[in-house]
Amino acid sequence: MRAMSSITEDAMRIIEVEGLNFIKKNFRDQGFHGESFEKWKERKKTDSRGRDKTRYRTNRRGNIGELTKFGRKEQGRAILTGHRSGGDKLRNSIRARRQGLKNIFYTYKAYGEIHNEGTDNIPKRQYMGNSPVLNKKIADKIKRTLDRQFKR
Repeated sequence: MRAMSSITEDAMRIIEVEGLNFIKKNFRDQGFHGESFEKWKERKKTDSRGRDKTRYRTNRRGNIGELTKFGRKEQGRAILTGHRSGGDKLRNSIRARRQGLKNIFYTYKAYGEIHNEGTDNIPKRQYMGNSPVLNKKIADKIKRTLDRQFKR
């Protein structure tokens, strides 16, 4: 009986760790690994008139065509990530909690669901959800763990 609870505990831990690693990988790759890889849409860099917000239009502040302060921060920045990678950002707010024989992945950020699901104004940038890639990775890891335990 103790061996069964040990196997269950190992499986729950594997699911938790692999799930969190999968979500972090989605943030690194800036897309969702589901049936196929779905890249996130780029950040909107134009104003309501379609003009580039990242470059100066006149010589009043800087030279025409030079990057603005916003443009310098924006240049090369990952989507759904702050200006620096540390801090209390969405990618660092993902948590896992066990409830009985379930692992629940959640974020305490209110805007997390909006980005994951999308709205009329904000494009869907899914980072967590059902994924065959994750299911296969978890199944393989649990199989290896069981094989290792039964060889003892």
